[in-house]
Amino acid sequence: STMEILQIAMASEQGRLEAEERAKHAERTKSQISRKREASALGKLSAITRRCRELEDRLGESEKHATITKVEKATNGKGEFKFAPLRRWCRDNAIEAKDVPDERYGSVKSWPAGAWLAVYGIDLKSLFGKAK
Repeated sequence: STMEILQIAMASEQGRLEAEERAKHAERTKSQISRKREASALGKLSAITRRCRELEDRLGESEKHATITKVEKATNGKGEFKFAPLRRWCRDNAIEAKDVPDERYGSVKSWPAGAWLAVYGIDLKSLFGKAK
């Protein structure tokens, strides 16, 4: 009968609409999971990058402070940098050099970027500045 055919057609259309809605919901959920994973990965990367910079700072190989050994290695200038002029600059400018751990001596001074630039004309940003 015509009524049964119409009921079958309506049920079929309703089933198709429900399937379409389930597919859209799955797509939205998949997209949401993907965005959440991406945000999580970027957050972890950012935290690790901050930690790396902090460790570089502590070890005296950053854009803000550097040890004589690190600058000598970076510039291939063995023995040409002395601590006395750097210390004098720090005293004149009331800036304190950082103590950083060193394998050979236990700890050494890490001199500020301003001292390196004023005394030896070395810009730590251009020397140690990496594309981070």
